[in-house]
Amino acid sequence: METKKVLTRDNQPTDELQDSVEKIFKGIKLEYTEVYYLDYEVNEDTGIINKEKKVKYYTKNQIDRNMRALRNAYLIAKGAASPSEIISFRNKYKISASTFSIVLGFSKNTISNIENEGITSLPSGRLIKMCLNDKNIMYHYIQLCDSIDDQKKEELSTRLMEESL
Repeated sequence: METKKVLTRDNQPTDELQDSVEKIFKGIKLEYTEVYYLDYEVNEDTGIINKEKKVKYYTKNQIDRNMRALRNAYLIAKGAASPSEIISFRNKYKISASTFSIVLGFSKNTISNIENEGITSLPSGRLIKMCLNDKNIMYHYIQLCDSIDDQKKEELSTRLMEESL
């Protein structure tokens, strides 16, 4: 995978870096991946650049991504399904993101958006987690879904329940 580039204060491209960080958020210890870049330290009072020392800096885009990562870590700690859990479940049972969304009563792109951008809310994240953990709930939702035909319901149900036998 190609590393993203960020321009330093000297207009020189530098690599975007990542670190696993631990933070206490709302009383819960969370671990997530933070993105940043390194550039020369600047004395904020004098504006003097110290070319001997590089420190972490963040672009607006990186700050937004880091905040989303922190929020996702918090929601997962509170019981929501992680994007990787959803992807793993869908791959295991060969269910498309759009079909999984429709079966759960979400709009067609919701699961795809969660997988790519993170969890949207704690209630939806917890509902998804319950379905991932209890295939009987998922089976029930498949049977109740009016947006997929009977043949598709049968295929999904069979794949889902094969492992239970």
